[in-house]
Amino acid sequence: MTKLSAARTRVSNWLFDHALPLWAERGVDAQGRFFEQLDFDGRPVTGLRRRTRVQARQVYVFCEAAALGWAQGRAVAQAGLDQLISSRRRYDGLWVSATDDDGVVVDETPDLYDLAFVLFALAAAHRVLGDARARPLAVETLAAIDRLMASSHGGWEEALPPRLPRRQNPHMHMLEAMLAWQAIAPDPAFEAAARVSLDLCKHRFLIDGAIREYFTEDWSADPATGYVIEPGHLEEWAWLLQQSGDDSDLATALHRRATARGYRDGFAIREIGPAGEVLDGGRRLWSQTEAIRTGLSFGDTGVSALIAAVFDTHLATAVPGLWVDSYDADCRSHDEAAPASSLYHLMTAFSELLRSDA
Repeated sequence: MTKLSAARTRVSNWLFDHALPLWAERGVDAQGRFFEQLDFDGRPVTGLRRRTRVQARQVYVFCEAAALGWAQGRAVAQAGLDQLISSRRRYDGLWVSATDDDGVVVDETPDLYDLAFVLFALAAAHRVLGDARARPLAVETLAAIDRLMASSHGGWEEALPPRLPRRQNPHMHMLEAMLAWQAIAPDPAFEAAARVSLDLCKHRFLIDGAIREYFTEDWSADPATGYVIEPGHLEEWAWLLQQSGDDSDLATALHRRATARGYRDGFAIREIGPAGEVLDGGRRLWSQTEAIRTGLSFGDTGVSALIAAVFDTHLATAVPGLWVDSYDADCRSHDEAAPASSLYHLMTAFSELLRSDA
């Protein structure tokens, strides 16, 4: 058995025997809405804003689980989608940011990051559930984003009303959603929106060979934080550029930069500067999953070691199926619960492994 074959078995056992059953049973309320967190005893944490981005991510997770053969995921995804559509759409075609535990809207702000994940979840619902509402809603949502949130300086505003700093991250996830739609139901509107993000990546976000994070209104590097580079996002952009077929040379360069400058002790760290200097030596789980997924696509030999390291640290919880999301630079975690939002990252990486033939 190869190292990747052994890793695939370990991932499959953890995902289908522990994580998905746990989050399907305890991570969802009686109405089908997803909780934001489970504590380390596996109990839902209440009293938190239930963000639209998390609801959408979990719809994707359980759609993908169903696509991978975990049949129970279909009902969980469908219930979550129904709640997402019924309680979070605005009158103008955009979507609210958050509700409370009872489903009452507590933040009506349309946020581009949230909207990107709504579009991504709708693509999964179209692909896996065959839900007839998904594609029309995606087209309507994208049209509303273009109509109400387009910026005269390119791309879309962070939110309504507009706020600063502008970030590459929501535009990256808009690209992710558009690529998901183009793969299953191509449309000129999806293609055009993907092009917006791709052009911004190459002409605005990319500075001296790396993707920067924070910008002014006209996409100049933000004076306070414009030097920040996140290795995890270098890996994520490398993956998306590969999937888009737009610029394989840039994808390769970003991946190489991340691996050469953005790792410490085998893990992708939070932040580096333009010269590779460490700005924040801590680490998040999502960065490791992006490194795993992109490493698989490049055929890196160290992927199995990173998967093992993730299991030995981030996924080494007393209740199997949970995770430690963050560690500081001294390898200490101060987390008190597992955020539901991380399951999307785990699923994107682990589904890539499970579908590979390595």
